Amino acid sequence: MSGPAHPGPGEGGGHDLFRVEPGAHEPLADLAAAAGARIGESMHVPAPGPRRWVAYLFLAIAIAAGVTGTSALSVSAGLTRPGPALVVGLAYLACFLAMTRALRAIPISVVYAIWSGVGIALVTLIGWRLFGQSLEGGEVAGIALILAGVVVIHLFSDAHAH
Repeated sequence: MSGPAHPGPGEGGGHDLFRVEPGAHEPLADLAAAAGARIGESMHVPAPGPRRWVAYLFLAIAIAAGVTGTSALSVSAGLTRPGPALVVGLAYLACFLAMTRALRAIPISVVYAIWSGVGIALVTLIGWRLFGQSLEGGEVAGIALILAGVVVIHLFSDAHAH
């Protein structure tokens, strides 16, 4: 038997199917670069005035649905209770569908900052009011800092240009 018992890197196990000629990947790389550029363009569609408030309405729906899903998750007993488990699934589905609509006119950095920051604050308040969880000075200060961060991200993002 001639040659090594185990083929080296790039030798493809001796099968021509796995051999790639030098430069053969370049058309795929060009295609990937073009597709990436197109995806990048489509993620930053300028939003006219009326469309912008609709995007924020969808963001509010996404926040409400996400908070609902998270709250139901805490009473679902590890998704073993059918009612709360169904609410979790439907709420998260609604959340992400609404978020995709918000992303049509608002940059992802702003959408995610607002969604997660406001969601954390609301879930913390719900945990305190409905589930008897503690809410002390440290938690309140942390939530205030999160919300301040959301405001800073929104004010200093390029959201005003979209």
